[in-house]
Amino acid sequence: MLTLFPRYTRLLPHLLAGGCAFTVAWFVSGTSLRTTGVQFVSPLLLIIAVHVVWMVCAGGIAGSVAMSALRRSCGTAFLTIGVLLLGSIFAPQPALADAGEVIAIVATVVVCALMIGIVVGVVALVMMAFVRVLRAVFGRGKSGDGPQSRLFDVGTLTVVGAVLMTASLEGTPYGYAFDGQDRATTSRLIAAPADRVWETMQTATSPAFPLPAALALFPQPTDVVVDEGTVLGANRVVQFTGREGAGRLHLRVTEVLPDQAVFTVVSDTTPYRGWVRYTHLTYTVTPQENDTLLTVTFDFERRLAPRWFFGPVMRGASYLAADVLARDVAARAERDG
Repeated sequence: MLTLFPRYTRLLPHLLAGGCAFTVAWFVSGTSLRTTGVQFVSPLLLIIAVHVVWMVCAGGIAGSVAMSALRRSCGTAFLTIGVLLLGSIFAPQPALADAGEVIAIVATVVVCALMIGIVVGVVALVMMAFVRVLRAVFGRGKSGDGPQSRLFDVGTLTVVGAVLMTASLEGTPYGYAFDGQDRATTSRLIAAPADRVWETMQTATSPAFPLPAALALFPQPTDVVVDEGTVLGANRVVQFTGREGAGRLHLRVTEVLPDQAVFTVVSDTTPYRGWVRYTHLTYTVTPQENDTLLTVTFDFERRLAPRWFFGPVMRGASYLAADVLARDVAARAERDG
């Protein structure tokens, strides 16, 4: 029966591999391992295994099994990414995040699955390059069907599996972890005196300009519930809304210097608290000859593994968020000055 639909039959191994991998990821997401490499890297092991079993059962394997399995695994990952991106387009935007708990759960699943798909796709591409290097080093540049070639394939898949299993242990209780402390800093030259910049910083508002498109995946600030300025002990509570729900970030001024105000995070109930934990927000005001240099710094702790992927992602998102704050202060100080 399947031979009557050869085009659709080609999708079956991808659907089977992706379905198995994301089903396991779904169960992992309900455990303490949801922020580790088990959640974001190990699905590739299952995808590769399903493709290898599929090729063996289908028969007629020609060439390198390892390369074919990794190539198909890349196809599964990027097919998944495409489907999830299309799904995210139709998911409720932050303004519609109060559509209900079911919508929030679905949106969270879509976002998490998208991140898993991206990590799996990147790792699969790296593994393909790794296997190509192995084949070149050991003189297996050309595909073959002999016993030696098959033995090489088994060895290659064993090495790939060992690498992926090791990578999957990042962040686990009995594995290893990298320091999650990080910082994102941005500066902006403001055509206004320093005292005007300080006066502008006494209030916080929703920016009057479009936010960077990259921040659309993250919950966004929609209201400043409490705003007591930048004096020592002042509180600032910001409401965040996203596809995954809503929450508040409570900051308090814990240090004030002539050129600096430090906000410390008191509590965080925002939807992104499981991805990144912000600890401090620092404004530094440096008078220049005719202008003022404003530097905004976020100190945060990355909570997701692997570091090589989520480190740059969280740093980049935090940089964009800090830049939005700096741009907002600059725009209001220059407009009202």
